[in-house]
Amino acid sequence: MTFRNVYEDATRADAYSRLEFPGTYFLAFRDLPSLCERHVTGRRAVDFGCGAGRSTRLLRALAFEVVGVDVSADMIRRARELDPSGDYRLVEPARLVGLLPGAWDLVLSAFTFDNIPQAEKAAHFAGLEARLAVVTSHEPLGREDEPFAWISETRVASWRIDVLKRA
Repeated sequence: MTFRNVYEDATRADAYSRLEFPGTYFLAFRDLPSLCERHVTGRRAVDFGCGAGRSTRLLRALAFEVVGVDVSADMIRRARELDPSGDYRLVEPARLVGLLPGAWDLVLSAFTFDNIPQAEKAAHFAGLEARLAVVTSHEPLGREDEPFAWISETRVASWRIDVLKRA
């Protein structure tokens, strides 16, 4: 099976660029500031699979010097339109290993591999298991004091955040 980037489409890129942090997306990002504070030393970051730049802009707001990279030219175009002062770069598919030579203090990869068939994911991560180790895993739950009508998110985590370090 061949990898097909479903976001390499101007209409999808435009729709995706209007997403902010509603509902369960809020949970995916809510705890990132505290996780970064506890586990990241340094300020250089890469947002791998940055899409239209939503998480890249969040990292910049957290005072990271961040580069957003994506395989979709349409997504990179939208990111640059929304954030002309940001650093957004188009990369070839399956280049994650090449982006990890040690120059980054943080690599964020949020929702990046959700459109890659499960059978093909192993090739994208080949060699990483020898380079990275899980420091901690975090599964954020919704709280009653938050402005969302949670369905099951107060009991069942919608996301899992793994904090990794060099092995």
